[in-house]
Amino acid sequence: MKKLTSLLMALLLVLTGVTALAETEGEAVIGGADAATSIVVTETVKNSLLMDGLLVTIIGLAGVFLVLILFFLMIKLMGKMLK
Repeated sequence: MKKLTSLLMALLLVLTGVTALAETEGEAVIGGADAATSIVVTETVKNSLLMDGLLVTIIGLAGVFLVLILFFLMIKLMGKMLK
């Protein structure tokens, strides 16, 4: 159960990070405070087809995993109720 929780938290962090990146205007800086470790994402990258596809893919996968987890939990709950 701990692995499942950590997987869900990691998926949620990735999803919120990509969503926040896609919703920014102008330039977004990702990474550290110094120039060597930061990546500047400009307006053209924000609106690119690749970024939109990545965002849709991550949201879709998060939805699929959410449904699978809910099915798993429902089966476990029904098994406990029938005992």
